[in-house]
Amino acid sequence: MALSGPTHAEEVAADLPTTIVSACEDMETAKTVQTVFSNEVMRVYTNSDVKGVELCGALKNIIALASGISSGLGYGDNTRAAIITRGLSEIARLGITMGCLPDTFSGLAGMGDLIVTATSVHSRNNRCGKLIGQGMPAEEAVKAVGMVVEGINALPAAMKLSEKYGVELPITAGVNEVIHHGKKPSDAVHELMNREMKTELPQSIFPLRPKE
Repeated sequence: MALSGPTHAEEVAADLPTTIVSACEDMETAKTVQTVFSNEVMRVYTNSDVKGVELCGALKNIIALASGISSGLGYGDNTRAAIITRGLSEIARLGITMGCLPDTFSGLAGMGDLIVTATSVHSRNNRCGKLIGQGMPAEEAVKAVGMVVEGINALPAAMKLSEKYGVELPITAGVNEVIHHGKKPSDAVHELMNREMKTELPQSIFPLRPKE
């Protein structure tokens, strides 16, 4: 059972409208939770993909760190949008390889929670990343935030999953290099921007070449 989505506590407590997802393999249980939590300011959807929802909830914090780092380096909205988009792409690639449902990643636990975590002033991960981008060591940045920065704690597991399933996570790996191996954030950006050219389309959609 998992309950996730764009739900910063500061806004939920103020009764500002939002939507979340109730995920459970037993859809009747998911619907029960949906009924309990739904009201005029909280709309709840259901999903059976618990693993996908939980994966989104962990990895979006790492992408939010990257978004904050980009802000700390002085980059703008274009950079943030690119990080969110490509960050979601790598989360989805990993999740689908692990057997999760594709729609989970374009839903509230995926795209929805990632957008708010990577852009909001309420986001601990975003704030911590910004301090790191401004030159503060990671340990000091966490202390300055004064709360748990989940993205840093999620990095070891993310890198193990990347290796286990053979799925490349470029932004996640770049953040890991900055946090755990002392790489300068600007150098990590340089490496990301100079990676091998790729298509954003899955190879499977290309038509087969006709036999000669």
